[in-house]
Amino acid sequence: MQNIGFRTPGVLSVVFGAQGAFLLANAVYTLAYPSAASNLPDSPLAGVPSHTIQCIGVTSLSTGTIYAIASYQRNIPIMVASLPGRFFAGFIFYRNGGAWTRVAIFEVCMGLVNAAALVWDLCM
Repeated sequence: MQNIGFRTPGVLSVVFGAQGAFLLANAVYTLAYPSAASNLPDSPLAGVPSHTIQCIGVTSLSTGTIYAIASYQRNIPIMVASLPGRFFAGFIFYRNGGAWTRVAIFEVCMGLVNAAALVWDLCM
């Protein structure tokens, strides 16, 4: 059978793509509805000015775009390079305490999921 250019994505590409989609959705929400994001119950963004939330949205847009492109291109070095950032973000968010503790746990869990997916792709 002739190869028509389709490749099966690795687990890391799928996981990274899902995280990119989540970041892009977060970006759209925080850019379009910044006051709603600051009014979510138990949100770490409670009381944060709308313009600051929109800056966070722009960051999510940039990061989500990078994740989506890296996933599509199966760019393993970029995916690996994201791991220290996830763990560092977890450390910073945890240190801030309060509602940011949940965000820290999420960041570390996503870093661990990415690391596990990388190991899976390399060893299986």
